[in-house]
Amino acid sequence: MEYLKIGKILNTRGIKGELKIKPLTDFQEDRYKQGNKVYILFKNKYLEFEVKKYRNIKNMDILVFKDNEDINLIEKYKGSYIYVLADSYITLYENEYHLSEIIDLDVYQKSNLIGKVYDVKSYPQGDYLDILLNNDKHALIPFRDEFVTDVNLEKAYIEVVEMEGLI
Repeated sequence: MEYLKIGKILNTRGIKGELKIKPLTDFQEDRYKQGNKVYILFKNKYLEFEVKKYRNIKNMDILVFKDNEDINLIEKYKGSYIYVLADSYITLYENEYHLSEIIDLDVYQKSNLIGKVYDVKSYPQGDYLDILLNNDKHALIPFRDEFVTDVNLEKAYIEVVEMEGLI
């Protein structure tokens, strides 16, 4: 079976088994519907869980799994990733990407490696690539054709325009 990474467990919240999830998908409402199955990669095994409850607080997903409503049952999963089966992949249009495909791609300006995609931020004006630069600083680049000239998933890189003040 193939799996698609959709989130990272950052921490627990409260004592009733809530998990704080960094989203790596734009489709949380679909992925985390009550009764849906998700998988946690833990000790090299994919463990199946059923979603009991989902909500979003300040761009953080909060999940509770059925029969795991206790902090003592879920605390060990901190730092693990959450997956869905790849066949539940949501079809995208041309030039649309899943967040998990974009994060960690190398970022180039011309032929110079300037950093890696650290995150994708969504604002009312659109999506922005949060680039972790080679000097450990961050830069936000609008994820639009005027600024991003190439996205190559096979070779794992993104190329951005060279423009004064962009980085």
